Amino acid sequence: MSKPSRRAIAVVALISAAVLFVAINVIARHVLRSARLDLTQQHLYTLSQGSRKTLAHIDEPITLRFYYTPRLGDEVPSYGIFAQRVREMLEEYAALAKGKIKLEVLDPEPFSPTEDRAVAFGLQGVPLDQSGDQVYFGLAATNSTDDQQVIPFFQPDRERFLEYDLTKLIHSLAFPKKTVVGLVTRLPLEGDFMAALQGKPLEPYAIVDQLRQLYELHTLSTDFDAVPADVDVLMIVHPQNLPEKTLYAIDQFVLKGGKALVFVDPYSETQAAHPDRTGAPGATASSLDKLFAAWGLEMEKGKVAGDLRDARRVNIGSSSHVEAVEYVAWLALKESNLNHDDPITGDLSQINMASAGILKPRPGAKTSFEPLITTSTDSEAIPVEKVEGMPDVAALLDDFKSDHTRLTLAARVTGPAETAFPDGPPKSAAADKDKGKGPEKNDQKPAAVEATAPQIKTAAQPINLVVVADSDILDDRFWVQVQDFFGQRVAIPSAGNGDFVTNAIDVLSGGTELMGLRTRGTSARPFEVVQEIQRQADARSQAREKELEQQLKDTQAKIKELQGKEGPAGNVALAAEQSRTLDNFRTQMLQIRAQLRQVQLDLRQDIDRLKAALEFFDIAFIPLLVGLAAMVLGLVRMRRRKRRAEAG
Repeated sequence: MSKPSRRAIAVVALISAAVLFVAINVIARHVLRSARLDLTQQHLYTLSQGSRKTLAHIDEPITLRFYYTPRLGDEVPSYGIFAQRVREMLEEYAALAKGKIKLEVLDPEPFSPTEDRAVAFGLQGVPLDQSGDQVYFGLAATNSTDDQQVIPFFQPDRERFLEYDLTKLIHSLAFPKKTVVGLVTRLPLEGDFMAALQGKPLEPYAIVDQLRQLYELHTLSTDFDAVPADVDVLMIVHPQNLPEKTLYAIDQFVLKGGKALVFVDPYSETQAAHPDRTGAPGATASSLDKLFAAWGLEMEKGKVAGDLRDARRVNIGSSSHVEAVEYVAWLALKESNLNHDDPITGDLSQINMASAGILKPRPGAKTSFEPLITTSTDSEAIPVEKVEGMPDVAALLDDFKSDHTRLTLAARVTGPAETAFPDGPPKSAAADKDKGKGPEKNDQKPAAVEATAPQIKTAAQPINLVVVADSDILDDRFWVQVQDFFGQRVAIPSAGNGDFVTNAIDVLSGGTELMGLRTRGTSARPFEVVQEIQRQADARSQAREKELEQQLKDTQAKIKELQGKEGPAGNVALAAEQSRTLDNFRTQMLQIRAQLRQVQLDLRQDIDRLKAALEFFDIAFIPLLVGLAAMVLGLVRMRRRKRRAEAG
C-alpha cells in the first residue's frame, strides 16, 4: 500500500485544523459562557461585590429588554461606543445571574410593534433629523409579577454611574419590598411651594427623586406624637423648634431599635435662599441638643468648619472684573476626608458641603463616635456670622489661620444610650391626647397609642444612627446638575452626596447589596500624550501671540510719539518716517505669523508622527512580526532539509 502524498496529508491536516477550530469555539461558547477577562485599567466590565450579591439573591426571573436604534450610533459615534458598553455590561449581568436574567436586544424600527412596545414602557424617543423618525437607547425590565423599571434613555454623561443604575434597577425588581424612609423636614426638598404659587413648576430636589426610586418615602409633619410603625429609617433634615412630644417620639423610636439619619446645620444655605418657606429671616440654624446629649455627641455652637486645602473655588467681584477665589466655608471633600473603613463612605470619592458644622463626642459618653467625613488638618472653626448673608470670601481667605486638626462633619453613633427624658414623657403629649384635635385626631391615632405605651428608659439594643452637620449636602446647587432631556429630568452628579445618603440608609436598614456600586470609570480613554503635545504647542503659540501683541502696542506707541513731534521737515518727513515704521512692522508681523504657522505645523507633525507610530504598531507591526517569524522558520526548515539530503 502506497504512502499518502504530502499534499494529501496537508489537506487532511488543514481540514482537521478547521474542524478542531470550530469545535473549540462551540465548546468554549457553552462551557466558558460566563468566563470574562477584564483588562481595562479601571475594571469597567467587572461587577462589584454588591452587584454580585444582588444577582445571587434573585428568586424570580427578570427580563431585560435593551432597546437600541443602530442609526443613533451611526450618526453620533459617541453614543455607539457607549451603547456597546451598555450591551456588554448587560451581557455580564445575564451571564452571572445563572439563568435568572433574560436579556433581549431589540431594534425599535419606526412604526414597528417593537417601537410601540418601547413607547408603552415609557422609553424616550429622540428625533435625529427633520424626518421625524425617532431613535431609542433605553432599557425596560420586568419581573414575573409584572413589576417594571425603566431607564428611558442612557446618557453618556452618566457612564460613571452605569453599574449603579443597572443594579439599582435589578434590585428594585428582585426585592419589591422597599425600605420605608420617614422624612421630617421644613426645607423645600419636595419642591418650593411658595415658588409654585408664583407659577413656577413644583420640582423636588434630586435627592428626593433618588430616594423615591430606591425606597418608599413617607413625608411626616414636624409635629407628631410617634413615629409610624412601618418606618424603617427616620430621616430628619434641619430640625428647628421641634415640640417636646416630637423629640420624645424620636427618642423612643431610637431607643427601641429604630434607625435615624439626622442632618443638622449651624447655617443652612438652603433655608437662607427660601426664608418665606422655612421661617423668619436669620433663623437658619438647627440642632437636636437634647437628644444629642443623650446620644453622646454635640455640635459646636455658632461655628462652621473652614478648610483651606479642600475649599471650593468661587467667582467673586463685579461683572467687569471676575476673580476666582477659594471659599473656605464651601468644601469639596476628597477620598482623604472620608472614612474608608465604613461601608457608608468606603467607596465614595467626593462629597460637597457648604457652611457645615462641627461634631464632637461628649465627654464621658457611652456611645461610640465614628467620624465618617472630616476636614483636612488645614482647617479652623469660623464664626457663623462671617458666612451669613453676603460673606466676604476674600477676607475669609486672608484671615484664615489653621488649627492643624481635623474637624468632624459627619459621624456614625452606636452603642448603649439612655433616654433624653429621664423624668418621663413630656406633659404636652398627654395634654394633646386628652383634648383631641377634631378631624386630625383620627390621623394621629397611632401616635396617641404610642403616647400611652410604657416609656423606654434604656435602649434594648445598641442605638445606630448617622449624624451630619450640614443640610446643604442635600441641595442640588452643591452636588448635582438637573437637566431637561426632551421632557425627562436627568441628574448629572458632580459629587457623591446622593450616594452618601443612600449608602447611609442601606446600612442603617440592614441592606448592603447596593454598597460599592457607585461611581466607576468611563470607557472613554483620552490620548494623554496627544493632549500633552497639544498643551505644549498651545503654550508656545500663546507666548508668540503675546509677543506679537506687545510689539503691536510698542509700535502704536511709537507712531503716536512720532505724530506728536514737529520736525523741520514738516509733515512730509513725519509721514515718511511713519511709513517706514509701518512697513517694518508689517514685515515683522508677517514673520511672526509665519513663525506661528510653523508652531502649528510642528504641532500637526508631532501628532501625525505619533499617529503613524500607533497605526504601525496596531496594524503593521504584528503582521510583520508574524511574517518575519515565518521566514525564519522557513529558512530553518530549508537548512534542515538540505542537511538531511546531504546526509542521505
